[in-house]
Amino acid sequence: MIRIKLNMLRALAISVLLVSNMAQASETIKLPDTSNTDYKTIKSYKVGESGPLGGKVYFIDETGQHGLEAKTADELNSATWNDAVTAASAYNADWHLPTITELKLLYEQRNSVGGFTKDDYWSSTELDSNSAWIQGFLNGDQDRYNKYSKLKVRAVRAF
Repeated sequence: MIRIKLNMLRALAISVLLVSNMAQASETIKLPDTSNTDYKTIKSYKVGESGPLGGKVYFIDETGQHGLEAKTADELNSATWNDAVTAASAYNADWHLPTITELKLLYEQRNSVGGFTKDDYWSSTELDSNSAWIQGFLNGDQDRYNKYSKLKVRAVRAF
């Protein structure tokens, strides 16, 4: 996949339409590589589809190419906040414990991602040295919990 700024993508798409027929397939657009005559496929994503690293997409920007994906299952049965941070980033540097904002978006798309329990999930957003914010997956509430509490963990990543 290549990353192209939105303005460059629009300008390139317009020039391709003016010069030749744009090749389109389901969910992909082929744009010419300006360095040669080869074509590169740009993947567009939708909420609920598999993301680039196998998670479920739960947020997409206006280009359809960048967003957030979540693992399809909880990391651990339950964990303290410190263990949650470690577990969520165990795959590689891209995966992380979601911020409270990312977690709220995930809650809003919970049915598209699936596998959640009606329980509280840790966010990476700290209130102070002893507590961090959580997202309730029963009724959507957000609150702060002591970091020694054991809650659910779901890793996310941006793409």
